[in-house]
Amino acid sequence: MKRTTIMVEEELLYDLQQVAQQQGTSMASVIREALATYVVEQHKLAQPDNPLLRLAGLGASAEMTDMSDGKDEEALQTAVDPIYGWSVGDERAG
Repeated sequence: MKRTTIMVEEELLYDLQQVAQQQGTSMASVIREALATYVVEQHKLAQPDNPLLRLAGLGASAEMTDMSDGKDEEALQTAVDPIYGWSVGDERAG
């Protein structure tokens, strides 16, 4: 654990002391619990961007493609640039 200092309005500090007394715990414990709850809620509202999670939708398309007929090689030949390779967003277009 790491120590930190925060500025709190006196009225809020008084309320915090009351909560800690009611729970039979320290103000520091109440603050840690409140901060943990706040951070969890913030993560739920705005999930951090994890580039690895974008892979979950890789290959998703509007329509199903049947690749069992052997045309997957043809599709790869037309989709993969010999120099730039394959990418989800085609930067070469336009």
